[in-house]
Amino acid sequence: MRRAKACGLLLACLLALSSQSHRLLAQSDSSARAITPAGVFRASALVDSVFVDRQLARATVDGGDFAAYLMARLGARALPPDFGFRVTVDTTLLRIAGRIADLPPDARRALAGLVMVLPPDTQLEAQIELLTAGREAARFRLRGATVQGLPVPEAFLASMLAEVGRQYPVLTPTGRDLLVQIPAGASMLLQPGVVELIGP
Repeated sequence: MRRAKACGLLLACLLALSSQSHRLLAQSDSSARAITPAGVFRASALVDSVFVDRQLARATVDGGDFAAYLMARLGARALPPDFGFRVTVDTTLLRIAGRIADLPPDARRALAGLVMVLPPDTQLEAQIELLTAGREAARFRLRGATVQGLPVPEAFLASMLAEVGRQYPVLTPTGRDLLVQIPAGASMLLQPGVVELIGP
């Protein structure tokens, strides 16, 4: 139950941020990557190889796999095998998109205030930026979201995310940021389709 709630929490965070207008990520977009349970293990193996064991100087992680890895960091270890949201990555943002109908039941309940009156095929998109956070951390900031292409109002988001931040200390108090520890001198970069890991 805790894991299912964590999955819902992450999606609530990702989908509850205001943004500038961005295109919706179409389900048929060939560059969109799936978020799968196996992706957690693939991403973790590459992260460990670069940052922990230091067997590789650098590696690239598929965008969908990296999103699964971040969700696991928040406690969502039991991702549904048919999770319908997809990920695209460019040099500025990691985007996660799908339909309300693709959300797991716990996530729909967590987002009830945002999605309960919308049709199941309504498109949701979240944008996450990657920032530095000192010498030994990367910051994944939940920068923006749209519902059917329209930005979610900031006033609504701020109070919702503050509550999320209070309940889940793995996020910053604002509920907008997830910090990931990396070795001193190491870095992460967003590249088309992937997250690049660069060892110290």
